[in-house]
Amino acid sequence: MRTGWGLPLYATFIGFLLLFPLAIVVAVSFDPGVYIRFPVTGFSPRWYVRMWADETIVLSIVNSLIVGFSSSLIGAIVAIPAALAVTHGGRFVKAAVYPFLLSPFAMPWLVYGLGILFFWGLTGLRLSLWTLIVGHTVLAIPYVLRVTLAVLRSMPPNLVRAARVAGASPWQAFRYVTLPYIRSGVTAGVSFALVVSLTNIPVSLFLTTADNITLPVAIFNYMINNFEPLVAAVSAVQVLMIGVIIYAARIVGGVDRA
Repeated sequence: MRTGWGLPLYATFIGFLLLFPLAIVVAVSFDPGVYIRFPVTGFSPRWYVRMWADETIVLSIVNSLIVGFSSSLIGAIVAIPAALAVTHGGRFVKAAVYPFLLSPFAMPWLVYGLGILFFWGLTGLRLSLWTLIVGHTVLAIPYVLRVTLAVLRSMPPNLVRAARVAGASPWQAFRYVTLPYIRSGVTAGVSFALVVSLTNIPVSLFLTTADNITLPVAIFNYMINNFEPLVAAVSAVQVLMIGVIIYAARIVGGVDRA
């Protein structure tokens, strides 16, 4: 079936709109000037060198990776059994538990961040990297759950039945049949959750301190008081990290099947 030139031109236009701002950010990050401007006046890696020499930025990158990977993996540990329960559970699970697990989708992140800040204040716990991981895990669960559930619902039920008839235990059937089948969905959900964690400002802004600052908050704080191309260099590194995550999810996890 021939689609003509309309769809390719539309896709090219949308791609241009998405990539053009990113290209400007990358170009500005190599500007040797002392403030952000475009067009750039030259080429120099000075801001990347200064970025890696800044202890706050390096700490924020490390913290973001720790929080992102930890919250995404914990979210997957919670979401996979939840997806199985929703698929094979009764009316209560589908009508009450499933909407509850998806509720972070319907709640503004700013409201959620303020609420969880009050929660940690009532518990008397000091804000730390662990409280930040818990806050991001709540946001990660629905992302992993939705994608995993979509793949799980397309799974033929006879596969698990055949494994059980062949003598496999419930755990063996899950490990060797169900888990490989939903691997693409789990990987896609984890990658989505990881990207959200690496770019989240509203929740992180309420839960970070000087010791557990994350990369988005560091960029936000830097932009308030500075207008140097350093922020463009940090943003370019952030985009590169996200690109590596998406590429790894496609290659390692078979996300194209999800």
